[in-house]
Amino acid sequence: MFHDYLANYAELSYEENEDGEIILTADTSELYDGQVADFLNWYLIRKVIGPAWINTSAPGIMKKYIQWLDKKGLLEKGAIEDVFTVTKKASKDLPRVEKAASLLYELCDKYSEEFLDYDLDDDDKYREGYGSITDIVEDKLYLLYEFEDEITGPIKITKEIAKLLRKGDTVNLVVGLKGKTWYPLEVGNVYPGE
Repeated sequence: MFHDYLANYAELSYEENEDGEIILTADTSELYDGQVADFLNWYLIRKVIGPAWINTSAPGIMKKYIQWLDKKGLLEKGAIEDVFTVTKKASKDLPRVEKAASLLYELCDKYSEEFLDYDLDDDDKYREGYGSITDIVEDKLYLLYEFEDEITGPIKITKEIAKLLRKGDTVNLVVGLKGKTWYPLEVGNVYPGE
């Protein structure tokens, strides 16, 4: 999976064979902590469908892989410390955001039925896309959506979800407004904040 990520998203040196397959030609010294972070905190969440153990095991596997590269003298000097910081954070964040996304999915399923006959054609009653969490108060969420100037909220969630989310996390969420409260209607993924 890491090879697929590196070949398709990491902007490393590569060649294409006659079948159009990508063959990495990059030296391992081109690896850096940002690529490991993007693999763990974006690629695994967005592109990989699989059992939960993948997200919980990936940080440790990446740490061991990077340690192996370092022992072989294949990394730039000092690169390993940054990678260790990234893998330690990801080992805490990945299970947390995966659980939050799962619970949000269940909540969206519940609320979307309540909105079946509700008119969401008005842009003032509907938001969708990636929102950065600006605040969480009890069971209310506040998001700053991309390309929006104002914060959307309060968004009704559960206290269990609120305990899992953090300021700075990003949520791909569709919300609808009923009265003065927003309700989650569809969720994509949850990504850990920096």
